[in-house]
Amino acid sequence: MDRHAVKLALTTAVAAAGAPDACRAQDVMPVVTVTAQSRSQDIQNVPIAVQTLAGSALRDVGVVNLAGMDAFVPGLSVEPLQSTRPIIFLRGVGTEDYGIGTDSPVGIFTDSVYVGKTGGSLLNFNDVKRIEVLKGPQGTLFGRNAAAGVISIVTNDPLERTEASGLVRVGTRGAVHTELLYNTPLAEGLALRISALDQRDNGWVRNTFNGQRMGDEGERGLRATVRWRRDDTDAILGWEHGVMRVSGPPVFSLTGGKIDFGGPATWVDPRKQPLANDAEPNAQARTFDGLTLRVTTPLRHATLSSITAYRHFNTQNWQDNDGSVNPAAYIGIGNVESNSTWQQEFKLSGQNGALDWVGGVSAYRERATQTQHVDLTTLSLDTLIRHAAGSAPYATLTGLAQGIGRATGNAALQGLSLAGLPWRESIHDKGEYRAYAVYGDLLWHVNPVTNLTVGGRLTHDDKRFSWYNPPRIASELDARLAVMQQAQLFPTAVALKLLTPQQAASLQAVVARNVEFNNTVSSTSPFPASRSWNNFSPRIVLDRHLTRDHMVYGSWSKGYLAGGFDALGVNGYYDEELVTNTEIGIKGRVRALGLSYEASIFHYDYTNLQSLTLVPANAGAGVPSYQVVNSDQRATGAELSAQWTLNRIWRLNGALAYLDQTYAHYVSPSGVRLDGQPAGAPRLSASAGATARWALWNGTADFNVMLGYIGERRCNADTRAQGTCNPDGSVDTGAAREKVDVRLGWTAPSGNWGVGAVVTNLTNRQTIAISTLGSVVGSPYSYVSKPRAIALELRGRL
Repeated sequence: MDRHAVKLALTTAVAAAGAPDACRAQDVMPVVTVTAQSRSQDIQNVPIAVQTLAGSALRDVGVVNLAGMDAFVPGLSVEPLQSTRPIIFLRGVGTEDYGIGTDSPVGIFTDSVYVGKTGGSLLNFNDVKRIEVLKGPQGTLFGRNAAAGVISIVTNDPLERTEASGLVRVGTRGAVHTELLYNTPLAEGLALRISALDQRDNGWVRNTFNGQRMGDEGERGLRATVRWRRDDTDAILGWEHGVMRVSGPPVFSLTGGKIDFGGPATWVDPRKQPLANDAEPNAQARTFDGLTLRVTTPLRHATLSSITAYRHFNTQNWQDNDGSVNPAAYIGIGNVESNSTWQQEFKLSGQNGALDWVGGVSAYRERATQTQHVDLTTLSLDTLIRHAAGSAPYATLTGLAQGIGRATGNAALQGLSLAGLPWRESIHDKGEYRAYAVYGDLLWHVNPVTNLTVGGRLTHDDKRFSWYNPPRIASELDARLAVMQQAQLFPTAVALKLLTPQQAASLQAVVARNVEFNNTVSSTSPFPASRSWNNFSPRIVLDRHLTRDHMVYGSWSKGYLAGGFDALGVNGYYDEELVTNTEIGIKGRVRALGLSYEASIFHYDYTNLQSLTLVPANAGAGVPSYQVVNSDQRATGAELSAQWTLNRIWRLNGALAYLDQTYAHYVSPSGVRLDGQPAGAPRLSASAGATARWALWNGTADFNVMLGYIGERRCNADTRAQGTCNPDGSVDTGAAREKVDVRLGWTAPSGNWGVGAVVTNLTNRQTIAISTLGSVVGSPYSYVSKPRAIALELRGRL
């Protein structure tokens, strides 16, 4: 059996009229086989909290990437505020940092290959078979450690038969979604599978600044896989290519487009404001390529598996950072990234008597570059410096120049203005990382009803990093400053007692030096740093079958994530993250009812969890900066899920997660001690749904609804003060959110074609996420989620 096979089509359900027929429910009850422990097992026998979603079920309701499915996995949160920089959390653990110096504690894998940085993680699903979400540390089970858990994406492998299919959806806002698939045998034991997708629309909101629409979709992808089988050896070579080109993320003013330093008390609902973004450029782009070779071959007493993979992506994100078209509030941000990774993993697995075992070694190498830009103007610089230090240097110099020009008859000074001139600062980062690991997992069948699993992972990480922040680029400003120097503006102003010598020196320094990236040690050449870490992470699990269909388990495990570097803070680094997780659970099925269930309670202590925080600037420095900060956190939680096969038509699914997450030790950058206060994750999240298939007009009708709920964010003293968490306020930041996706379709009697209608975000709920970066110029802004979308579908196959 293919080790990565899964015999599951995830089906969700809603109550149907009439009681279920017990015997028939037992007959059609699905058996789920997963490989979460690197061995094929019935999911009900796997002592790990696992949730699985079938790719076909997600496609049916229009879910195209990870960002669209998080509401249906309680405990998972994926915020696609920027398409190239998603924010991913699992059980309250994740990071908001998008710098190349950090990693995410949520490991994302495609066909057992570590995706790496989040810039390449939000690809659209292309021929996906299933998605497994494993919660808790998983270092002994995957080739790269994942301290918080794993999202494992599994694609379809080539088959030795001919298949051809296509899907076209046409929907609101000019949306067109196309998928094509062709699978064919090339020779005995040799098969080819090619799949392609294209998704685009015109955007959901119009920018009043230039009349262009934003919030659009524009992604296409191609996957080609060849599979060769001879005797018991299986080799799969796959290539994936993806291109995204869309507008920058639309951001909405919280102050009605006005400069207002009043704070959250004066904010207005951004969902009721027109979009006005004047950043230039304003676009997002990604090009992704991946090549993977997977080989499995039997040895005398074991099975050898090899995974060799190369990944490369380039991304760009340019966006408005003040949410207005006021020149005095102009801030634009750009992020340009390039990333290449190479991975090699060898795994041996086997069974000897009462022992099932797996062991592996892995090597990982990554090279990444990142340039982050901040675009301002002398008008917006005056706004932020006036607010921070009480002075407006460019307005002051303009007034001095014109006044002295009139007094001295200097025509060059009389007409000189420093207002509205462009200013760009940049920081260039480079990183090179290597990681090596040896890991193993041993399952001992103590007796027919009891199993003991012991595993561990030994990891070595080595990272090298450099920062370079050259002088700001402001050619127009420099040309006009040169005119002032040539006209002896500053000596004249001092002689006329318009300025003191100290004021003249201060003004000359302010207009010449960087405001944001101003570290002198990296201003003339790159500043290098290197760090390395070693870690051993163990895992112990004991499970016992109470009956054939009911099992209890207890587990204790440790997780690890290597330290890293602050991409914006020169010579800033942080140490490794460590987590200890304890969990007990029960799984089972009631065959007579067609019901299966899973429940667990857990507790973890997380040390040195990294997060990205906007740190206020020192007086006179102007722009605050995003910096990596660390905290110790702890959480206790419970999760429950169930699937109920009512009969041959209806199936139910539901899941519920509870989480109580708090800071153990943390002082925020604003100086607020948050020990014992909530870390932000909601207490409750849930999902439910329904699928049904029944005969209609000699063909088959199908219905699918998926419902997701994520509770309101838990605020603390710091987030409430900043306004980034206020579910009950007029701007309900952190409010509970829900998502309802629905499909209704019909397939012809031949089974070769069908039609359908798909609605995503049926209830048209739009949530907001606050960014306070624009607050330095009195123009904070927010992101707003997409509204409802409706599409009609045509499917066909040969």
